[in-house]
Amino acid sequence: MEKDTGYLVYDLLPTGKENAISTKELMHLTGCNSPRLLCKLIERERENVVICSSTSGGYYKPANKVELREFERTLNDRAMGILHSLKSARRALREFDGQQKLEAN
Repeated sequence: MEKDTGYLVYDLLPTGKENAISTKELMHLTGCNSPRLLCKLIERERENVVICSSTSGGYYKPANKVELREFERTLNDRAMGILHSLKSARRALREFDGQQKLEAN
């Protein structure tokens, strides 16, 4: 039996990707009434503990370095995608700002 850490979601999670618990089941266990609320709760806890997630929507504690590395890679890829989107949005804003200045003259 694992020690209670005081985290609502983390303490409910099984260890190992093969044992991942679904969003629906985790919502039931935590009393969250929406997936969005559950995600916010998980986001807060992830500041202090590792809560892995799978593409099938399940959550779990990593059982080993391989699972942790896989999750790290997924987060990194997601972050890089967001950064690329941010670059194009900033570029569009600069172009928009330049057009506004030309129109004002």
